[in-house]
Amino acid sequence: MSHKQNRWLIALLCVNILLITAIVASHLGIPKAYAQVRPYDYILTPGRNGIESEALWIIDMGNRQLTTCIFNPNMGRIEFGPVLDISFAPTIYSEPAAEPPAPWKK
Repeated sequence: MSHKQNRWLIALLCVNILLITAIVASHLGIPKAYAQVRPYDYILTPGRNGIESEALWIIDMGNRQLTTCIFNPNMGRIEFGPVLDISFAPTIYSEPAAEPPAPWKK
């Protein structure tokens, strides 16, 4: 066999392997990922955290908590802010708002 025929044979072999893999994967059924069990468990919204940094605000509706997520370019990592309890805030539901904690009272 010539060198050119070897290249074609290897290319056809790779295509066959790719097709067989696709057929097997379609019959196995890849599991689906679900982001949330109930809709609106978490609310994500972009915003600012202070003067110079962009932030992602994360609201956990189930536990009534708020936190921020920012990218620290100096350290090259994602950092999370403190978790704040927002259970005293009014809700979009019909239940009455809880009594605010001591620092928030006027």
